[in-house]
Amino acid sequence: MGIDRRRFDRVTASFEVECRRSGALSETWRRVVVVDFSAGGLRFHSEEPFDPGEPLEVQIRLPNIRWPLLLRARVVRSDPLSPGTCRCAVEFVEVTPDQQAEIDGLVQFLRTRPPSS
Repeated sequence: MGIDRRRFDRVTASFEVECRRSGALSETWRRVVVVDFSAGGLRFHSEEPFDPGEPLEVQIRLPNIRWPLLLRARVVRSDPLSPGTCRCAVEFVEVTPDQQAEIDGLVQFLRTRPPSS
């Protein structure tokens, strides 16, 4: 078994976020389904593959927050699951202290909510 290199504990979650390639203002936001979430990044399923190292923007709508949280991220892994579906792992980059506080709040919320049925 390999060494676990994660710095943050993951929380299993299933909710939608939007992402697009960073710096591509004409790029369409794509809805993706989060598989798990941590204070340092997330994994999601997508119809479109992304390349490792590729910079992304991720938009997360948090409970009780009027505006979406817009984060910069970098693709760490992109694994095909089946034709037309891949699982991508991204790490958040250039996170401000305020953004990190919002992310930490979401992690805490996801840890304490009852499991989906």
